Amino acid sequence: MGIISRLLLFLYVLAVMAVSAVCGGVCLKLIPAKVWQNVLNDLVTREETIMVIGAMLVASLCLLGVVFSRKKNIEDEPADDVLLQKGDSGEVLVSLEAVMNVIERSALTVNGVREVHSDVYKGPGPSPIKVKMSVTLSQGYSAPAVSSKITSVVNDALRVAFEFTDVPIKLKVKEITNAVAERGKRVV
Repeated sequence: MGIISRLLLFLYVLAVMAVSAVCGGVCLKLIPAKVWQNVLNDLVTREETIMVIGAMLVASLCLLGVVFSRKKNIEDEPADDVLLQKGDSGEVLVSLEAVMNVIERSALTVNGVREVHSDVYKGPGPSPIKVKMSVTLSQGYSAPAVSSKITSVVNDALRVAFEFTDVPIKLKVKEITNAVAERGKRVV
């Protein structure tokens, strides 16, 4: 349910609650008959009443459409898992974190790559995932050549580990540096 549908539902529920409270007051004789009949006669003769009724009718139709919409429920499948195989005996899922680890480790094996950061998203097309990577290169290496090598190595690693073929990879060279990669202090 989208935010607009939630807002419509909120306003619709408030209106129904107000009408229910008034009807309860009339039925329990808390509101005198003369008062509510005068108010009702006044409401019937106003043009705003027709507009409110029309708005309630449109809101009702929108909410009815939300009830019968057949969108895939996002809660059916955790957002951090990718389906590898589905068969009679069950499903094989892999976490996106495991996929990211394979991607980053394989990219770090390419000469000239200092640092790698990857984000993995579920792919809407034939590929189950899509990858966005940002890398830091060492100075003296060709960015297009290293990018091509990274794409090739990562696709090979994904094919071997998960049997993913032709995964779309968007690669961004974040920085080119000659500095040595910082590492944590060594404990002796």
